[in-house]
Amino acid sequence: MVISDIMLRNFRNHVESRITFGEGLNVLLGDNGQGKTNILEAVSYLSLTKSFYAASDSHAVRLGEGIFEVEGEMVADGGTPSTVRVAYQKDPPEKTFTINNVRPDSLSRVIGRFPVVILSPEHGSITSGAPAERRRFMDLTLSQVSSVYLDDLIEYRRILRQRNRLLADVRAGQAGAAAPLEPWTMNLAQVGGRIIQRRSRFAAEFSSYVGWAYSSLVQGDEVPLLKYLPCTPAGPGAEPEEIAGAMLQQIHERAAEERRRGTSLVGPHRDELQLSLNGTSVQRYASQGQHKTLLVSLKVAEFYYLRERRNEDPILLLDDLFSELDAQRSRRILAVVGTMGQAIITTTEETPFQGEVHWNTRHRRFTIEHGTVYPAA
Repeated sequence: MVISDIMLRNFRNHVESRITFGEGLNVLLGDNGQGKTNILEAVSYLSLTKSFYAASDSHAVRLGEGIFEVEGEMVADGGTPSTVRVAYQKDPPEKTFTINNVRPDSLSRVIGRFPVVILSPEHGSITSGAPAERRRFMDLTLSQVSSVYLDDLIEYRRILRQRNRLLADVRAGQAGAAAPLEPWTMNLAQVGGRIIQRRSRFAAEFSSYVGWAYSSLVQGDEVPLLKYLPCTPAGPGAEPEEIAGAMLQQIHERAAEERRRGTSLVGPHRDELQLSLNGTSVQRYASQGQHKTLLVSLKVAEFYYLRERRNEDPILLLDDLFSELDAQRSRRILAVVGTMGQAIITTTEETPFQGEVHWNTRHRRFTIEHGTVYPAA
């Protein structure tokens, strides 16, 4: 999959920008705040229907305007093109998404059709932040592989919200609130069992990808390890029904605590993906360079994991890729990225590419200034 060209109108810093990308490395040069990341964000809208950068679509509308538009040409590895367009208006709030002028049945059906791997400074919390960040990483990767998983995830979140409302009512002492709780508990365990099973298999499969990617980037004996720690213990071979039964038992054991606290305490929304280097916790002991290298390794692994399961090269969106890296690690990372699919990379300086990349129709560079795109000489 490549994106051959893109148009941004009233999107963040950009009044109207058009870019024709090469099929290899595409480097966006410029100072901070000029609009480089906005271009990656626009590609994210075309691939995932939303921003990786902001929670609200309204934040992407250029100041003083009422609507933004992004349109791009996605070309599959087999050569089939698709014109993808997303538009959002602020008043009344409405988002329109079309593929070849046809609206999909739902936005969730777009996920995985145009696979993408995104690395930005905001993703640093995957290795250094709370468990929710690592769950989000697993969920997005699996959602691009399996629409069934995504459907289960959406359903689980709906069930969890409703069950938490009921538990909050119980905590507040509202009469009759506990009566309808059990059916939601059964549904939570049933769908949660399927999610835990799939995550367990993912962690077992994915760990070898990360190990290979890390060894490609780092010379030495550091060995990364991923370990999935579900709230309900389950190995990769456990069936969903078995996991659901164990979840129900845990929920019933903690029923009094859940009602006292007014929230669900058992389920995949409480799971952890543990990261370590040579058996040592990454979150507690890794250096900045190790954090960044492991994060890049996770994204390289995600690329190959998606490619094998989608039979399609994902587009790589790499924001501020070389920050916190020394020259040696930067060169090794660039060498690995250069052998992958199409990449769009933002940077404040061209130094990591000098002597490493020959600019041509395949590898292109652009300068971004105040929301305007200039092909670099």
